[in-house]
Amino acid sequence: MLDGAIAVVTGGSQGMGQAICLRLAQEGARIAILDAQPADRTVQLLADQGTEAWYAQTDVTDPDGVEASFAQLEVDWGSPAVLANVAGIFAAIPFLDTAPDVWDRVMNVNARGLFLCSQSAARRMRDAGGRIINILSTASAQGFALESAYCASKGAALLLTKVMAIELAPYGISVNGVGPGTIQTAMGSAYLGAGAIAEHELSRTPLARFGRPEDIAEAVAFLATRASWMTGTVIYVDGGFLATGLPILQGMVGGSDSG
Repeated sequence: MLDGAIAVVTGGSQGMGQAICLRLAQEGARIAILDAQPADRTVQLLADQGTEAWYAQTDVTDPDGVEASFAQLEVDWGSPAVLANVAGIFAAIPFLDTAPDVWDRVMNVNARGLFLCSQSAARRMRDAGGRIINILSTASAQGFALESAYCASKGAALLLTKVMAIELAPYGISVNGVGPGTIQTAMGSAYLGAGAIAEHELSRTPLARFGRPEDIAEAVAFLATRASWMTGTVIYVDGGFLATGLPILQGMVGGSDSG
């Protein structure tokens, strides 16, 4: 249980970020939301379950804005014990057609934003320790066509997670990642598009469904509260997608030809 500890969630206005806010609140945390978008709905949902919420409109790619938000949080509430880096964007464009500004925008939000928010939080966690959880992706571990910028950004976030874990351990700060598969959010729906990708993904997912934001929130809650001897690792929450090679055949049975 977090019992009144401060949990900062970037991208907490909707989707996975909103679910993570609600789940960490169930662990007793006070929730601080950093998001470029208004978070009124999340704040109301938290209030409905009796949880204090704090919000700062923040562009996670802006170092001055990020530092100002953490500084104000420190004045208003104190230092965070948990940071969940959830803010992220997606682009599905052929590699040869990916414009530099698209590349920069995806890298800035998904990697630079995580870097900046983690620095500001970790500097305030040094005395008492803390836990940082980065939302990664199955695209951190596997290439996907049309996703050069996204995969590169999530691969960068994966290795940054590992380096942070090494350097911040002496301060009592653990750093881990959660790697979602395709989740039923607005961003996930945009990725699935007309249906062919959805069919392919389900054909490679042993648990035969797409993820829900609550699935990711549960993994984040575990890392934030109970994973006392874990750092520098990633929990992939993907229904078995990364474990699967060929598509799963209907009616598949066990056994082999012994000859």
